[in-house]
Amino acid sequence: MKNTNLLTICGLILGTASPAFCDDHAVSIDLVPDEVRSIGGITTLEREKYLVIHATPDESDMSEEIVSYILNDLGAYYGRDGGIQTGRLQTVPADPDRPGMPDTAYMAQEGKQWIAERAGNPRFAPEHMREVVLCTHPEYMVAREGNDSAAFGPETFESAAEFVANFLKHYYTDETRPQYYEVFNEPFIKTEKTGTTARHMAEQHVVAARRIRELLPNDDIMIGGYSAAWAEVEARNFEHWNGWQKMFMDVAGDEMDFFSTHLYDGINVKGTHAERTGSNTEAILDLIDSYSFIKFGVAKPQAITEYGRINKSPENKVWPDRLRRMGILLASFNGMMMTYMDHPDRLIKTVPYILGVGSWTYGNPANMTSTEEVPNSFLLFRRAGDNYVPTELEKFYLVWKGIDGERRVLHSDDPDLRGHYFADGLRHSVVLHNMDDRPRTVKLSGLDDVDITKTALRSLQTHGEIPLLTERTLFGVPEELELQVGETAVLLLDLRKEHAAKQVRLETRVYATDYLQAIEADQDISFTFNDVPGGEGDGVLRLAIGREQDKSLQPQVTIGGKELVVPTDWAGDQRDRKLFFGVIEVPVPSDLLTPTTEVQLRFPDTGGKVASAVLQVNRLSAN
Repeated sequence: MKNTNLLTICGLILGTASPAFCDDHAVSIDLVPDEVRSIGGITTLEREKYLVIHATPDESDMSEEIVSYILNDLGAYYGRDGGIQTGRLQTVPADPDRPGMPDTAYMAQEGKQWIAERAGNPRFAPEHMREVVLCTHPEYMVAREGNDSAAFGPETFESAAEFVANFLKHYYTDETRPQYYEVFNEPFIKTEKTGTTARHMAEQHVVAARRIRELLPNDDIMIGGYSAAWAEVEARNFEHWNGWQKMFMDVAGDEMDFFSTHLYDGINVKGTHAERTGSNTEAILDLIDSYSFIKFGVAKPQAITEYGRINKSPENKVWPDRLRRMGILLASFNGMMMTYMDHPDRLIKTVPYILGVGSWTYGNPANMTSTEEVPNSFLLFRRAGDNYVPTELEKFYLVWKGIDGERRVLHSDDPDLRGHYFADGLRHSVVLHNMDDRPRTVKLSGLDDVDITKTALRSLQTHGEIPLLTERTLFGVPEELELQVGETAVLLLDLRKEHAAKQVRLETRVYATDYLQAIEADQDISFTFNDVPGGEGDGVLRLAIGREQDKSLQPQVTIGGKELVVPTDWAGDQRDRKLFFGVIEVPVPSDLLTPTTEVQLRFPDTGGKVASAVLQVNRLSAN
């Protein structure tokens, strides 16, 4: 999204004319089939990270027919389970010999029965169970005096941790135990409801993680948190960051294998309206990575265990008008996922908030009530009489159906037009998404030496009366494509013979030794990057800037005394946000990158912070 201040200047000075920096030009997409794109060593599309449903094999309301459709027809993977622990918690008695503790002998016996009941059932095969992120709700599991969720409480960190660790040990085999465990789901927004504090909940993460590792010392389960619901980290000049995410990392970060966040366009629980798709999502990821690197010496992995769009407007919820709402939701799913797919080395799991059948939402008064006329907005299947039928959300998976393979390089000269390019034997797939607020023309180049026998265009349009998924055969590779607002377009290219790549483009992120630096007018801000990889290629300086909307977003940036060109454009739309908080990507010529690279920034005005600076170094090598 272009700097609206510059656009206003263009209009005032030139009326309808536009100089080069204001031109609504066609976007150039350069495809490089000869280069493998390696992002931190990841060179393939890991579908199990992205094409995911917020559901689990344990959901008994999903019939075998629905399960088969999800796994086979849609090609989706299971993603997250927030309920199974609560169900088991309520069955476990207190230990008669240890007041306030769960009866672990009972749990061991019940766990054996549980495993036996699932043995041989393909629904609970290891390849399905392992992909699940397990979590639970703080209303039941936070340790607090008077907690009567179970016969034993839990009232202490130790009793809660004892239940969790024994649940993970006894109710799964080593082959079926989920890989990921979040201690809580969105805990910090529940402090008032549970009568606790955010720090109290962070401390419980520590005790739970340590007990799990004691009982499962050789297991590869990854433990994380805090599952942030409200990621408006820039609020109150980053005091939100200091009080919640940073505090959590300071208290519990040593024990965490990953940090998890929920990102929604719209308003999620608290905060102001926030379009997160694009630069804002990038800034949140980079800020967490940067502090993790400074605090722990490594940027620990992250997980996005819910994402999408929350539209709290009561309008247009009834058929057929609700289809327009579902289209915009699909645009957020695809827009955010295009960003997540640029971080495969950093993100272990990304879960769109798309529920399965969700029978629990029908008649549920907790703001999730579904009826046949107005089903919950996030259901993949809605109730229709005695049956369940797919909703428009199936198109999220259908537009990605069959896309797989090795990453190849794609260059876009506009951050609002995101793309990914995959080579899978005789099928190459080019996925493009328009996150701009206006239709854009895309000019394609780079495929002249690829022997293509058939071309098809798959399109998911999201901003009409109904989300529209189409696919048609084309007469050759088009020179131009028109992408509507929120549209995802996929070029499906069938080749006569495989096209082998000749070299690898390795993308490495280098984190600065400092972060969260205040902006003072005409004062230098310095960032130091150590151990910068050498070799042929180039770089990108990723600046996460948070400040008021009327402040400058074009600092003077220099490396070794040489000034860089700072773009006036970034991914996504932040005009409705009180504060701008997003990543602006500054190209860096290769000859300016040294093993220790020093960067200086200078702004013309005071206010806000440079939250993080990350140097992405792109180096070429023979394949």
